[in-house]
Amino acid sequence: MTYSEALAWLASLEPHVIRPGLERIRLLLARFGNPQTGFHSVLIAGTNGKGSVTADLASILREAGHRPGVYTSPHLIRFEERIAVGGEPITGEEVATLAGEVREAIVGKSLAGVPDGGPAAGTGRSGDPADDAPTYFEATTALAFLHFRRRGVPVALLEVGMGGRFDATNAVEPILCAITPVAIDHTDWLGRTLAAIAYQKAGILRPRVPAAVGRQETEALEVIRSEAARVGAPIDLTAECGIQETTGADGRPADPPVFSMVTPGGARYADLAPALRGAHQIDNAAVAVLLAGRLAAAGFGGIDETSIRRGLAGAIWPGRLELIPGEPALLLDGAHNPSGCRSLADYLRRHQAGRRKVLVFAVMHDKRSDQMLDVLCPLVDAVMITSVPVARGESPETLARLAAARHPHAHRADTVAEAIDTARREAGPDGLVVVAGSLYLVGEVQKTIGPDRFRLNARHPL
Repeated sequence: MTYSEALAWLASLEPHVIRPGLERIRLLLARFGNPQTGFHSVLIAGTNGKGSVTADLASILREAGHRPGVYTSPHLIRFEERIAVGGEPITGEEVATLAGEVREAIVGKSLAGVPDGGPAAGTGRSGDPADDAPTYFEATTALAFLHFRRRGVPVALLEVGMGGRFDATNAVEPILCAITPVAIDHTDWLGRTLAAIAYQKAGILRPRVPAAVGRQETEALEVIRSEAARVGAPIDLTAECGIQETTGADGRPADPPVFSMVTPGGARYADLAPALRGAHQIDNAAVAVLLAGRLAAAGFGGIDETSIRRGLAGAIWPGRLELIPGEPALLLDGAHNPSGCRSLADYLRRHQAGRRKVLVFAVMHDKRSDQMLDVLCPLVDAVMITSVPVARGESPETLARLAAARHPHAHRADTVAEAIDTARREAGPDGLVVVAGSLYLVGEVQKTIGPDRFRLNARHPL
């Protein structure tokens, strides 16, 4: 199997309907001797921020001398971004080899099992026998676990794909868990209330396995606390840390932020300077610090204040409040739900006020695009609507209508390249083009501008 054939085969597994459940992934992993038992795992769930926590913790572990496996989704440009060891992405050759092995384990064999009680468990909603086959995400998860076992990683950091309780990553038995802020998203599959969604996220909790929990709305926190008590999982809350954002002599917060914290156990960290932008990244960094402390207590050597400080300062997580210099500058942010847009809006108010801003916007059709535009439109001088070349993309006609109802200068572009070119002209040399609404959009923009030429450390001044 070639690399191109591997990607084409994986893409053929993409379901028309999402089919949460653990029976398919468990049976698939069993056929490989359960590779997930060959390494320790940290399972990270949440609506927003779970990828940032993963990036922060991976950087801390590398600074401490470890080579962690990292599994995240989605990728922005290349599939290999999803799977890395020690900061090095999996190679195309390794993808081809492992995909061939996973395909061999699947083709011609039903992987249906006894339903585990999850939504759409067993043969799936449609009843089609083809629904017995693993999905794209399940096959990719198995591929990642095989890679981590063969590379001998000491620990794998696993970003949950969606939800938690019935996500494929939850087939592992983690030594640590984390739940970042829970918000309304994926309501067709996770539930329409914050409590219902929090219940799905809390499905990763295990008896006697510590969990770090980021700041939550009261409704979500009550559910997480209840589930933690029910299963016997000790939890560390960032809300119970003493966290203070540092301001400069002029009273303004730094960009990226600087903060100090005291953990519930009494560990003190002064003036931590994470590389990732936005005030919300303070809480994400705090979750990573709590996890790092737990890993140190579990015997992972080299994790101390120096590795934590250097790890946060060196973390890279593209497409999340990523500033790219230019005339005008670009701000790429994968905000894909109202909560994420509120974090983006907070950053624009705090650090980009007074600058002419043009929003380039596209979104998936299952997102609350009306609420997202409600948050962002008042903060920009013009809106450029476009679309992304994926089946789940919302139609530009619908988005253009919503934008026109919320902004007097809303326009539409047929392609992402046209949207960026027009937005740059609208913003002017001293302005800012803000790209938001979907990580798929961010990936398309990176392809357009050439990400390798523009990648920079997030603390680089503009």
